Amino acid sequence: MQHYRKDQVSYRYCAASKIGLVRKNNEDTLLTLPDLGLFAVCDGLGGHAAGEIASSLAAAAFGRAVSESQRKDIWEVLFQAIVNANSSIMEEQSRTPALTGMGTTLSAMWVGGGDSGQGAIAHIGDSRIYRYRNGELEQLTEDHSPVFELYKKGLISKEEMQKHPHKSLIDRCLGISSVVEPQIFSIPLHPGDRFLISTDGLTDSLSDDQIFRTLAECSLESALGRLFNEAYRAGAPDNITVVLVEIIQPVGTIRN
Repeated sequence: MQHYRKDQVSYRYCAASKIGLVRKNNEDTLLTLPDLGLFAVCDGLGGHAAGEIASSLAAAAFGRAVSESQRKDIWEVLFQAIVNANSSIMEEQSRTPALTGMGTTLSAMWVGGGDSGQGAIAHIGDSRIYRYRNGELEQLTEDHSPVFELYKKGLISKEEMQKHPHKSLIDRCLGISSVVEPQIFSIPLHPGDRFLISTDGLTDSLSDDQIFRTLAECSLESALGRLFNEAYRAGAPDNITVVLVEIIQPVGTIRN
């Protein structure tokens, strides 16, 4: 597996996007720009072609904006990229009324973004980013949904949230309003950290414990295959898109 370097961080990744066992088309879009250290997943909403278009437009506009930005402030770069992604969907709806109502989630990680040795997260919707570090799994992003708010308030457990009949309802995404409210924050990166970025096709099929065991027990590429296999065994009612990123070590010590 190839190693990549961005500023003072070296890393490797693997990724895949596949159709689930129920739907006939894939409304997810996968964005991987490994030389830039930028990885993202988008889960389209609006049904059939509309969802595919929304997620594709958002991923392209987001990646382009980060790649071309001359801004220094990491929050400004990522926020403007989110705004551009949102605008690309809104503009397409204006040109094509039949696409009105389409939208998409977006969850992105920028390795090496911001200060040296740091990473950055940009997120809106209910796709997720997890970090596995030192034998512990942590969900870094929040689902922008009413059901997740119940969980945050302690009114339901994580297990109850996963089984809630309205768990797929979200109250924030790209494409529904000219105003966007993403989560954007920086994160420290340590050697051995593993990050999982995925659409809810994975996390609706697997528990956090299943994800934890896979990341703890497998190599990166083996983990990717096992996540898909377990999701398919669970029925995989939705499309599944996954990116796994592993932080290696400081650039000065890496050997290919």
